[in-house]
Amino acid sequence: MDKIKVELCMGSSCFARGNSQALMNLESYIQEHHLEDEVEFEGHLCLNACSDGPNLSIDGVRYQHVDSNVVTDLLEKALAKRRGEA
Repeated sequence: MDKIKVELCMGSSCFARGNSQALMNLESYIQEHHLEDEVEFEGHLCLNACSDGPNLSIDGVRYQHVDSNVVTDLLEKALAKRRGEA
């Protein structure tokens, strides 16, 4: 099974508006739940949608105006879908 690809915008605008915390939340969640074999995590310098940030993409689905407190929920939903649980 391919890994779920999580892409987080690390550009200055998104980073300052919450993706710094989103990064910490995602890294902690992946480690705590031993998801390293299921999730490919990638940071980008910019996803070219600064005015809609913070931006996050999970398996090609782009999320905009992302609250850092919901990033793990979004990842859980993607994992459940991938596993056929949703």
